Amino acid sequence: MRRALLAAGALLIFSAPAFADEVIIEKRTITREATPESGSTVSTVIVAPTAPPAPEVEAVPPPPGPSLAWRPGHWYWNPERQAYVWHKGDYIEPPRAQAAWIPGRFIERAGGWVWEDGHWN
Repeated sequence: MRRALLAAGALLIFSAPAFADEVIIEKRTITREATPESGSTVSTVIVAPTAPPAPEVEAVPPPPGPSLAWRPGHWYWNPERQAYVWHKGDYIEPPRAQAAWIPGRFIERAGGWVWEDGHWN
C-alpha cells in the first residue's frame, strides 16, 4: 500500500507541470514510529496554483482566558471557489505551559503552493 501511494505521489509530482492550471488534490499516509491513540493518520494535501496574497492585518483581541495563546489568521486555498479565503485568527489552549505556537506557512513546490500546518513548539 505504501509503495502504491509513493508511486502515485511521484506520478503527481512529475506530471504536475502539465496540470499547472488545475488544482491537484492528493492524499498521503503518514506512519509514525510511536503509534498514535487513534491509529495511523491520513491527511489531504491541496496544491494551490498561485502564491497566496500577503497576510491580512488583524487586531488581536484581549484573550478570553489567562492561559490561551493567539493563533494568527492565514489564507487557505478553496478548490471549489478557485480562490484564496482568509481564515481569521483565534485563541487556542496550549498543550503544556510555555508552549509556543509556530504559525503555518505556504511552501512552493512543483505545480503550485502547499500549506504546512502550524504546530506547538
